[in-house]
This record gives sequence, structure tokens and C-alpha cells, in this order.
Amino acid sequence: MTPLAAEQQVSFEVFLPLRNRAELDKLLSDQQKSGTSDYHRWLTPNQFYQRFGPSAQDMATAEAALTSQGFTIVAQHTRSFQVAASASAIKRSFGSTLSRATFSNGSTRIVPDTSPTLPAKLQAQGATVVMFSGRPPMHSNARYAANADPNNRNSASGGYWFTDLKQAYDYPSYQATANGKPLDGTGVSVAVLMSNDVLDSDIATVFNHEKFTAITGKPVPIIRRVPIDGGAPFDTNASFESSLDVQMVLGGAPGSSVTLVNTPDLSDKSIIDGYIHIIESNQYDIVNSSFGGCELFYTAAYNGGQDYTPLLQVYDDLFKQGNAQGITFVASSGDEGGLSCPDTNYFAGTGPSRFVPSIQFPSDSPNVTGVGGGNLLTSFRTPPTLKSAYVSENALGDPEIAYDPYGVGSNVAGGFWGAGGGISVYFPKPDYQTLVNTGSSTFRTTPDVGMLVGGCPGGISLTPCGPNRSYVIIAIGGQLAGVIGTSVSSPQFVSAAALYIQKTGRRVGNLNPYLYAAGAQQSAGGATVFNRSIPGFDGKWTGAAPAGGYTYLVGNGTPRVRALFGMQDVAAAGDPQTASNP
Repeated sequence: MTPLAAEQQVSFEVFLPLRNRAELDKLLSDQQKSGTSDYHRWLTPNQFYQRFGPSAQDMATAEAALTSQGFTIVAQHTRSFQVAASASAIKRSFGSTLSRATFSNGSTRIVPDTSPTLPAKLQAQGATVVMFSGRPPMHSNARYAANADPNNRNSASGGYWFTDLKQAYDYPSYQATANGKPLDGTGVSVAVLMSNDVLDSDIATVFNHEKFTAITGKPVPIIRRVPIDGGAPFDTNASFESSLDVQMVLGGAPGSSVTLVNTPDLSDKSIIDGYIHIIESNQYDIVNSSFGGCELFYTAAYNGGQDYTPLLQVYDDLFKQGNAQGITFVASSGDEGGLSCPDTNYFAGTGPSRFVPSIQFPSDSPNVTGVGGGNLLTSFRTPPTLKSAYVSENALGDPEIAYDPYGVGSNVAGGFWGAGGGISVYFPKPDYQTLVNTGSSTFRTTPDVGMLVGGCPGGISLTPCGPNRSYVIIAIGGQLAGVIGTSVSSPQFVSAAALYIQKTGRRVGNLNPYLYAAGAQQSAGGATVFNRSIPGFDGKWTGAAPAGGYTYLVGNGTPRVRALFGMQDVAAAGDPQTASNP
């Protein structure tokens, strides 16, 4: 590690607690209860600040405490300040020397030598500083599929193009309308939060392959870009995830307005800066987050006795504000099955390390819809037909070789590829999870739903992998690639939810109460809106745990989109590359 120069400027965010938490929780509940006066009545950012943000006096006190330490206030947000300070000022005020650490995979980040101690006035206010933890940055949840053939779509397990998925999961026909407009996401604004830019030409490659313009007469969809903290440029390797996310959202909802909120990396600071933009600009109806980090990494056991779970509360409060404004958050549930975290030996270097039962953040937040899934199998296609009707799914994971997941220089054994899921150690079980059997735990469980994830990760799977492993096809840097991961299933689900938001004609906020109510109705003998009875194993959990209607692999199940979102009155998407499914 290299200590920062004394004069080097460092930027970070200082958060104050929300007020009136019980009132906020009641509002969030009432906003999802039909018949209440607050049902789907969303707040503006200013209204949220007036009711639940820190008082003006608290903000003034915090500002004075910060400036008295020689810190510069760069910006003020609903309940936080963006602050800049020199490394020497931070050492003087927080008692921590900052260094730049470089890891074996080439990544770098700023870390403190000791846990920072806030000045007394900020401690008294319950302030939280976002940046100075030794916690590893989050990571994307996708990999290249081993032995994928990007030119093959003529087997029961893919590879799949976005049009194949629309037919398999029963999306509405492209020719369907809602409120007088094509039912394709028109009027819905989607934010894709991810580091690194994408190529417009890659979007064009996948849409042209499926003959979108030739069939519809419309141009290939384009995206907007908002750089956060300068963002990051396109890079053939680093842009793999952002390219996947954008193409999956647009593939299912080509009429939606997609904005890439481009962060420079996946550190807590960058991600939170991205969420602050999304929430305070209030421009976006739904947000995709195809990244995650081990929930256990925030606990004291992984931080030399220092508890960093207040950072989880910072994130969750941001999600609550977004939900109160009607914004829907969706996140991938992780790709290490029920074993999402290395044990404490990994970072301490005290001996052999193994993966342990755990789940990922942010999909563990009760105010985020976590998306898992498995392998999709469709009707076998013999050219020239491209029919891709749903046949079955499995959530069978793949054992992994020992590898170094965070580049610290040592390997972790016992890993298992599969959609992340299990039981939180931090968030209590939300009320909506009492509607279905999520097990006896009193804590939040994940995922909430599933879609295609795929299997057999290149470079880390023990080969040969089992049969019936699937993948999707995207374009990256002008080349086609087979891709797997919950970073596939999360933006898939976002595209379906965008159609629901359009059909509803308004924002819908936290989708989880709706999803669990639908799951409960199906379990009670109501309409079949989820594909269920999906077998699987993820290294910890099976397709039977904790119950038949809800599992730690696919949540409530995988969606039959028209049935789940009340679109049975319109025709279904037909075969790929036809007028109903371009």
C-alpha cells in the first residue's frame, strides 16, 4: 500500500439519519395498499426532505462541524453533504491514514489504516461517512459461458437472443398497445447503474441480428448517458456488464427510455453517488443494479471488529426514499449460489479459505427486488423455425475450482455457481414475506423472483458441467458472446416490469408487495402467474427449500409476464423475428 500525499484531495459523503422513521414505514406500506389515501401517491424529493430528512438545524450543525475541521462542502443533498478534504485533514480529524492499495487483479482503492473516528459533534448526530472502509468494492454478476457458441440458437438450451426470452416468458406481442401506445415500454424511464460506457454499435448489432428495423420500420433504440464522478470510458473487458444490462433491458422493452448512469467503479462511494443522482433527479421509474457484494463484508467479523452495517442502512434509506417517490429498484442476487462470501480467513490470510452461506447486497434490501433464476429450456428449434416456447427450467448450479474472487492473492475453495439466495443477517423479514412460506427465519430472504441465469462459467467451473446449461447472446466490442449470471436475469426482469409500469400508467414503487401477493394467490389455488417446481441445487439450498411455492433459488418463481402483470387481454409474443416479436 502507498500512503496518499498529505495534500491529496479526497471526496466523500457524510449522511445524517432520517427523521420520523415509523411514519415513513407506514407511508411506504400504505402506498402499496389499494384503498388507502396514500395508495400510489408518490412524494417529490422536496416533500420527502420536509417530512423525513434531517431538520434544517441538524444540517446546519453538521455543516459547521465539517467546515470547522477544514473540510469543504461540495454539495448538499436530501440528508447528506458531499465533502472534500486533504488526506492530512482527514488524518487529523478522523485519526486514519489513507493509502492506495493495489490488488493482484490490478484494481486499486483507497483504504484507511484504522477505523475512522468521527468528531464528537458528528458522532452525536449519528452521522455516517461513506468511503473509508476496508470493504472490497462490489462486483458485477456475470461471466462468459464456457464453450458457448454465439452462432447457435438451435438447441433446447440456447444460446438465446432477447426475442427467444420474450416468447419463452410470455411477453406481450410487440403489436399490442396500452393507453393508445405500443406496449413496448414507451414512456417508461429506466436507469442502468453500472461502471463503464457502452457502444451504440453493439446495441445495433443485436437489434439488427433480430431484424428489428427491417420488421418494424423503426430505428434501433438508443440510450442516454449520465456520467457520475466522471464515469468510465468504454473498455472491451470492463464494459462487459454495462453492455449486457443495456441490451437486456432494451431487448424486452425497446420503447423505454434507458439511461446508463455510468460510475467510475463499483465502490460504495461511486454507487451511492449514482443512487443520489437517480433519487434526487427523480427522472427514472425503475433502476437496474446488476452488481452486488457480500452482506457479511459489512459486519464486524470482516472488519477487525469495526461494524460497517450502518452503510447498509445508508443504502436502505436511499431505497426507501426512492420507493416513497415511486421508483422501483431491481438487483441481481449474486452468482455464488447459497455461498456468496469467502470466510474471514481469506482477507486475514490466516489459513485455507472456503465459501460460506451468505447473500448479497443490495438485493437483500427489503426495498429492492432481488432476481435469481436458473437454466431455461425451450422447444427444440430446427431451422428455419425459430420457435422458442417454454418447456422447463432448472436451477442446477456448477461446482467451481478454487479461485481468488477479489484479487487478494489467495484462493477460496468450495464455490458453487448459481443464483444467489438465502437468509440475511441484517434485515428483518418484511411484512410482504409473511404472505408466502419463506422459512422459519425472522430475517429477509432472497431472491424474490427468477429468470434465465444460465450456467457453466468459463474459467472457474469444474468441467465438464452438467447438461442443460443455458446462456444468452450479446454483442461486446463488435463481437458476439455467450453470457451467464444474475446480471442476465435482473435486467430481463426490469424489461418486463417496464411494460407493467407502462400498462399501469404510473410508477409502482417497491414491486415486492405485489409479487408476494401474486405468489400467495397462486399458492392458494389462484391463477398461475409464476413457473414453479423448478429443481435445483446451489451448493447450499435445493429447489425444495424452504417450500414448494418459494425457494432460495428462484424466489416466487419465474414470471409468465402477461399473467403476472395483468396483460392477458393482449396477444403473446410469437416466434422470434416476426411482427409480434422483432
